[in-house]
Amino acid sequence: MEGREYHRLLERQLKKFLPGYPSVSEEMQELLRAISNSYEHFDNDRVVMETAMRESSDELMAKKSALNALLDRQSQVLESLREAATSLFPDQASIVNEDLLRLADIVQEEIQKRHIAEARKEQSDQRLMDIIESLDLGMARYDLQGRLTHSEPRFAQLFGKSPSDMLGMMASDFHGAPVLPEELRSSGSFDFSPTHRVFEAPLIGPQDELWLLCTTAPLQDDSGDAVGGVIVVFDITQRKQMERKMHEAHKAAEAGLELRKSILANVSHELRTPVNAIVGMSALLSATPLNDQQREYLKTMRFSSDSLLVLIDDLLDVSRIESGKVELEFIEFDVRDNFSQLTKGLSLRAEEKGLKFSWEIDARVANRLRGDVHRLNQVLTNLISNAIKFTEAGNVQLAVGCVMSTENKQRIRFEVKDTGIGIAANRQAAIFQEFTQEDSSTTRKFGGTGLGLAISKKIVELMGGQLELISEKNSGSSFFFELDLELGSEQEQQAPVFNPDLRGARILLVEDNKVNQFLANALLTSWKAQVDISEDGADAVERVKTGDHDLVLMDLQMPVMDGFEATAVIRNELKSSIPIIGLSANALNDERERSLQIGMDDYVSKPFKPELLYGIIQSYLRKG
Repeated sequence: MEGREYHRLLERQLKKFLPGYPSVSEEMQELLRAISNSYEHFDNDRVVMETAMRESSDELMAKKSALNALLDRQSQVLESLREAATSLFPDQASIVNEDLLRLADIVQEEIQKRHIAEARKEQSDQRLMDIIESLDLGMARYDLQGRLTHSEPRFAQLFGKSPSDMLGMMASDFHGAPVLPEELRSSGSFDFSPTHRVFEAPLIGPQDELWLLCTTAPLQDDSGDAVGGVIVVFDITQRKQMERKMHEAHKAAEAGLELRKSILANVSHELRTPVNAIVGMSALLSATPLNDQQREYLKTMRFSSDSLLVLIDDLLDVSRIESGKVELEFIEFDVRDNFSQLTKGLSLRAEEKGLKFSWEIDARVANRLRGDVHRLNQVLTNLISNAIKFTEAGNVQLAVGCVMSTENKQRIRFEVKDTGIGIAANRQAAIFQEFTQEDSSTTRKFGGTGLGLAISKKIVELMGGQLELISEKNSGSSFFFELDLELGSEQEQQAPVFNPDLRGARILLVEDNKVNQFLANALLTSWKAQVDISEDGADAVERVKTGDHDLVLMDLQMPVMDGFEATAVIRNELKSSIPIIGLSANALNDERERSLQIGMDDYVSKPFKPELLYGIIQSYLRKG
């Protein structure tokens, strides 16, 4: 190997002791390279050791200097302590260093305790800051003038600034939110209060709208004097935006309900007007001589009109129940007589299908109870009608039993059973929903709107019960519920005999529909009343002004001037107190309330029972 370089010390030894160097054999080269590497490693280790020794020496000298400085300070402290002790204890002959050292130890211990306390306080403050940061809270401090003296990063970030930019700012610098709606700007006031306060405030932030939940608290110095306050804020912008959207959705839903009510009112009015004519004409026709075939035709017509009224009432009940405007009545009724009347028509329908219909009342059930018998009959009629409709063969049963009796009330169980098509288990919950039947084939085969059970369930719940079902597909069904009903009087109350007589009464009938005019006029004249007819509200006002009537029957929906406006004119401009009874095919409670608020004395929904209308007319004529 010619001219090969090894470690300088090895080179020197080779030149001195190896003849012929630098020429060496291949075997010798490997050995020389290993020796050369060892020399190099030794040099490196020596450099590291020298460096460490030098640094250790420097550090030792620094420690020695620090120790000397500490000793100097201790000497100074001891001398200061000796001078202080001498001034405090002049009679003391001499104070030795041992006493001073003990005193110094005590002072040093107190100083260490103070340092430890300060360190713990710093740790506590840091933990608090970490918690505030993890909760996404912003915090700032301010002086008594309301100027910010310190801002945490999150507080500044909410306003798109740096903490240093926030210093010196006042609460008024964050006001002024012209881009926000007026209702938001007046909802809160951002303030650096020196007292404890919790409030929500709308402000201007980097994204225009900023809502903050703010908590302020006073700050005091070590002497207990007020030096300012602290404010902690939390960004609630998203929550407020969500609340606003929910409010808007609520208003939209309310508008939708109002639209639905309006549609129902119009549909009800348009349907009830012709049904009123059918019911009225049927009543008048039934009082004339008829042959058997005509009576059968009349029976079919009255049955169809009754079915249509049930459908209309179902639609209205949905609206009433949803708006919470169903008011229950508590009237006394004869239990057995009521169910006897209730089941007569239903028995005929069952017989027409070849079904056996039966009903029984537990002997323990009182003869007279108090409750909303009309709503109870509505539910039972619905359940029995469904049972008859969905039963092709077999029987339908109504059972009324006493579950429990107390001194003042009874818990009555009502159950309707049939041997009909039954309801599959996975569809039993769905049939209590509006416009829902078991499946589409049921609707095609048996008809119906799917409203009856939904309404019945809600009515039973309003009366304090729960409508339940036991059924199997193709094995019949059992619907049942329990109600607490108050006990009535033992003495049977005789129903008054209906013998109408309005002789001498002059009644103004305000009605634009010719059929309704004819029906009402026929009823009133059959009761021996004198009737004048007006076709709109404006004409009615003139007739009241110039005529001598005892009572006004006022339709509500009319051309030129409706019944509401006409009543307002009669009450407010004519100052007339003549009794006014509103007539409307709209059966919603809102219209009744509006009628009474505008100045009408009473309200009757079409089609009406003659006995009801007569009773109301008679009561106001007696008052007059």
